[in-house]
Amino acid sequence: MLELILLALALPLVTGAATMAVRPPVALKSVNIFGSLLTGAVLLWIVGKVAFGGKFVSDWLYVDALSALLLLVVALLSMSATLFSASYMERELNEGRIKLGALQRYYLLLQLFIFTMICVLVVENLGLMWVGVEATTLASTLLVAFYFNRSALEAAWKYVMVCNVGILFALLGTILLYYTQVSAGGTGGEATALSWTALRAISGHLDPMMVKLAFVFILIGYGTKIGLAPMHTWLPDAHSQAPSPISALLSGALLSCAMYVLIRNLIVVQGALGAGFTHYALLIFGLFSVIVAIPFVLIQHDIKRLLAYSSVEHMGIVAFGLGIGTPLALYGALYHILNHAVAKSALFYLAGTISQQYGTKQMMRIRGLFAAMPGIGAMFLIAVLAILGTPPLNIFMSKFIIIMAAFQSGMPLLGGALLLLLAGVFAGMMYYCTRMVFGVAPAHFVRTAVGIPAMTAIALSVSWIIITGLYLPFWLRQILEQASLIVAGRG
Repeated sequence: MLELILLALALPLVTGAATMAVRPPVALKSVNIFGSLLTGAVLLWIVGKVAFGGKFVSDWLYVDALSALLLLVVALLSMSATLFSASYMERELNEGRIKLGALQRYYLLLQLFIFTMICVLVVENLGLMWVGVEATTLASTLLVAFYFNRSALEAAWKYVMVCNVGILFALLGTILLYYTQVSAGGTGGEATALSWTALRAISGHLDPMMVKLAFVFILIGYGTKIGLAPMHTWLPDAHSQAPSPISALLSGALLSCAMYVLIRNLIVVQGALGAGFTHYALLIFGLFSVIVAIPFVLIQHDIKRLLAYSSVEHMGIVAFGLGIGTPLALYGALYHILNHAVAKSALFYLAGTISQQYGTKQMMRIRGLFAAMPGIGAMFLIAVLAILGTPPLNIFMSKFIIIMAAFQSGMPLLGGALLLLLAGVFAGMMYYCTRMVFGVAPAHFVRTAVGIPAMTAIALSVSWIIITGLYLPFWLRQILEQASLIVAGRG
């Protein structure tokens, strides 16, 4: 397993180095597709070994079912994002919106971004996880600012400033956690300082008041990167200005990686405090995030900003599930992370394709998708229905599990409130979706061919949405069950 993990870390770096060594657009595209598919295959191999062979532990590396679930997200999205990028960025180049040097820079930064997310998921140390999350910010900031126009630069500046303030809060919380570890005599040298396994083993001996303070800073800090309200303000600007494949990675993979680090800290904190304080905090932030998303969903004009506020809603749903804290709710929350990642990435790919075809991101100017592009229109409608939790698509299952867990655990008012809030989001997004999908295309619309790599990425993502709504493979159920036990402190 060690060799596989090291290979997964090395491949994006090798692919990035190869990107700098070639210039022709076809070569850039081929090198990165091959590199990302190889990286994804290695990550899937690791996931399979964990599903059927258990966890891997070394001095600095650690992969268990929880890590494997998020590695699955990164594997699926890194492969689909690179495939989609091949067609999307080729059109950007051909239409003069970017130059060849910018294309080379894009692929290099894409590979570095994938590398940093893998780092977050395979390190065992909470301090190194913090470093990894900070590295994801550095790698993705230039991708948010990729077009270097005024809006993109403003979004990148806001992204780096807000996230860095948040990550400083997380650093302070991590330092306080280390202080409690030292005070409890839980450090036996560099190998155990902020070691997640060492902290979990002595969590019952940590100072409860200091751990509570540490968790407040950790929740606010990583909650900023996750996009929980009211720390979400960077997210709509960054998602709307980045190239669409990067928006998909930001929303589907990066937010999920930040949630993963919060969960790792949550497991230690719950061992010291019990469930009460952490569950109340997560329920409050989760429900508030859904509430905040609704009015912004209802008044949006930009399709990518609409999807960004939808991400705020869905991260709130995950936090809500973690806040309920029962085994069923934890299973639903982890399942929702995976479902949201694939569905939202598919929507960003579709939004990018639609924006290129219509020449605008303004939803009021997009009409007649079914008439103009039947395949894209059908997949867009399916993806929107999925993200809204319509049966029998995959997100319906995870939402249903979380809400059912709320009622079963004696929280019917909170479960009912979440249902009403989700109905508001459903109404807003379906209003915009039906206006875009149905009707007559604008007179000036000229359909152009969508590249085969882009259509492949979209079709595979939409197929995953449909299939996993109807059938969940045994190995995936195994990972979800094992991961939920880990979050509950039993794994």
